[in-house]
Amino acid sequence: MTNTMTDARLIALIEAWGADANAFPETERAAAKSLLAEAPDRFADELQAARDMDMLLGGLPAVTPSPALTAALMDTAPKARPQRRSWLAAIPHWPTVGAFASLAIGLAIGLGTAQSGTTAATEDAVDTLVYAALGFDVINYSQETAQ
Repeated sequence: MTNTMTDARLIALIEAWGADANAFPETERAAAKSLLAEAPDRFADELQAARDMDMLLGGLPAVTPSPALTAALMDTAPKARPQRRSWLAAIPHWPTVGAFASLAIGLAIGLGTAQSGTTAATEDAVDTLVYAALGFDVINYSQETAQ
């Protein structure tokens, strides 16, 4: 994998990791070193500022908290709540069971209310109406007006 290093990315690395290129992330270290070797004067100001910051931070004493402070911090840290399980969580696959139950109820109701059959008179009246609506036949409206 070849990384191309830009000036802005190298400056960001210097500001984040300091002046030592060996401290940069491994994936970008080689590309950063080659860009620094190629144009050292271009990054002189950033490197000097990073060296100054490294000197300031390097002169600070290492801080090790006392065991009493560590224990006090651990005691005041928020505790994890115990997980409560509801009775619904004990039912496996609740949505799947519900979907199949609603499907079964719908089929039972639909099959129970289905018509037993159509009569010939009803079928003829429907056919006549459909043909008239499509313009294939003429309906005799005089029967409707007489009723």
